[in-house]
Amino acid sequence: VGSCKILCPYLCYNRIQRSRRIVMTTANYGATADIVSTSQPPTEEVAALEAAEAKMEEGQNLCHDAKTKTPEEKEEEWDSTLYDMTKLSSWISLTMKKGSALENYSVWISVTRSFAVACIVALVTYLTPYADVIDSERLLKLGALLTVFVGFLLGFYISSSMTRWYACTVSFMELLDAVRKMQMQMTALGVAKELSETISRYGLLSAWLLYLNLHMYTVKNPGDGMGEKTNLNDKESIDTLWKQLDGFRPDIVRPHEKKILMGYPESYALVWTWVASLVGRMARDGDIPPMASPTYGRILDIVQQAYASIRGARAPFLIRAPFVYVHTMSILVHVNTLLNAVVLGVQLGLTIPYFISTTRRVGRMELAKVHLPDSCADLFVAFCLNLVAPILYLTLLDASTCMAQPFTFKDAKIPFQRFIKVLESDLKSAKSIADEPPLWEKPAFKK
Repeated sequence: VGSCKILCPYLCYNRIQRSRRIVMTTANYGATADIVSTSQPPTEEVAALEAAEAKMEEGQNLCHDAKTKTPEEKEEEWDSTLYDMTKLSSWISLTMKKGSALENYSVWISVTRSFAVACIVALVTYLTPYADVIDSERLLKLGALLTVFVGFLLGFYISSSMTRWYACTVSFMELLDAVRKMQMQMTALGVAKELSETISRYGLLSAWLLYLNLHMYTVKNPGDGMGEKTNLNDKESIDTLWKQLDGFRPDIVRPHEKKILMGYPESYALVWTWVASLVGRMARDGDIPPMASPTYGRILDIVQQAYASIRGARAPFLIRAPFVYVHTMSILVHVNTLLNAVVLGVQLGLTIPYFISTTRRVGRMELAKVHLPDSCADLFVAFCLNLVAPILYLTLLDASTCMAQPFTFKDAKIPFQRFIKVLESDLKSAKSIADEPPLWEKPAFKK
């Protein structure tokens, strides 16, 4: 106990002194600190870092602690990629409603409307004289013709939507891999701890900003009826972005860095400009190999890979399928639903008189003229072809639309947040391993 009382003040003093050295190093290497140092006194920054150190003593981590409390930890976020695959091959999948297309109430509204149209047409057909001259078999062929064509188009649309969804996910994973690769390069070259942590912090900052920017205005599903906001570069959206970042990772960005980045709409990409500038300054001062070396070119390739992956991750938001294609397909699906409802109504209207006459024949014991099983079978087939099949096409349209725009609808939301938390954990583990080599001393390029 006595030794702890002696060592604690000494450790706190060393930590504060190390924080001051971080400020001086960042002022020498960081392009941002060079700009801000003229307008912000160094003493304020040191005081802010001392306050941050005090928070760390209470158990808070500045950058790499994946256990930082976030608003979404209070309310569990739906992850569309976490589900039990073994249940999908059994009838249990019929009871799995959460996150499915059947959860979209607009699909059931369309079904209700179709059934209402079928009932109205059935009543009109029943009251229409000489309606029995209508050939019901031709009506079934008419409904099936458009159904096959719509199913063909939906197959192409859902295939392209899945391709875009996977491509967006891979691009974001490449961004996270670039952050890992940068840390590995800095570890192999024995770069100073302050500089390595700054580069990793900038990479995490870019990933968090990109995630929050893309998922800023998401809705539950296409049937919510909420207007979609496509302009995320206005002042209101930028302020909302940084408020959300303060709720998720308040200590990942310094006040002077935040002040600069808030002036630009695509701050998640511009952060890598700081990384490139810092790498160039490190090469100039001898912390890493010079600019003419292959190692320096490899490091810049990682920076360029990160910048390109940001563009790839934003592709579903920036580039969409042409409106004429999506709108035409939507019209075909709904017209097919309406047409099949009409066909079902006519079939039902033609069957009602037969049911009434069958009841009378049974009452008169004329059983030889009763063909009730055949009529019930025809009505069941019409119900499946003209009502159930259009419902399935509506769900396919809903699912493909969600996958085509994973940043607009939560049902197909890509779990970027989980990926970032895994990255934070990986960076923390790699840092701990690199600080304690088992059989050799830590490398150091700069002598």
